[in-house]
Amino acid sequence: MPVHSLLIPFLTLVISTTPAVQEAPVSDKVPQSAAVDPTKMIGKPLPSVQVADLEEKIVDLSKLGEETLVLEFTLPSCSFAKRLYIQKRVQPLIRRWGKSGVKWVSIDSTFFAHPQRWKDWAAKYSLDHQFLLDKEGQLAESLGVRVSPTYVVIHKGNVAYHGALDDDIWGQNMERVVLLDNALKAILAGEQAPGAYNKPYGMAIRTRKVEDVRRKEFEEARKKALKELQKPGESTDKPSSKD
Repeated sequence: MPVHSLLIPFLTLVISTTPAVQEAPVSDKVPQSAAVDPTKMIGKPLPSVQVADLEEKIVDLSKLGEETLVLEFTLPSCSFAKRLYIQKRVQPLIRRWGKSGVKWVSIDSTFFAHPQRWKDWAAKYSLDHQFLLDKEGQLAESLGVRVSPTYVVIHKGNVAYHGALDDDIWGQNMERVVLLDNALKAILAGEQAPGAYNKPYGMAIRTRKVEDVRRKEFEEARKKALKELQKPGESTDKPSSKD
């Protein structure tokens, strides 16, 4: 049997088990590497996790005490994040709430996070807020964050909102509800955010644990495909001596 004929079933299986770039709201099939249920984090203290800024200085956001923070879990390769910034949905919120003392922090929790990507992003969109690298994914996992972009509001040390920026998934609605804006208005007024959890939409964040799961699934798929192609009596550990 020709070699290319043997490869077709293997490649088909590999392609079917390799995650594609997410271009729709992330489903519950995303690897649950983050064991924390985000809905149960509402009202709970922000976990103490060390991350690094773009100059590699260690930061622990839980030490900021009484400040109100917007943690924007995102990544520069995310098509949803790009669209929000291109359409200028985010920048006005950063400026307006910054005048009210709200601190905006963008966080990259991918295992391949790199400071230069964020320096370029900041320059492109004229941003001067804080950017942090959560390379081990521990901060995202401690809050149950799985997709980019996800917005988490911390008020007086506790989680007060977790979810999407707005209800306009594809950025095409003339009228939209800016969920994060409504949440901040209520929180700063001393009230509970209406709908403190709104399921975020976007791309799966490939934390180190998510990547480990992906690689394990790929390896299992590879072994399964090789086993199915294997002739009786042959081993998948080393190539056959027969041509």
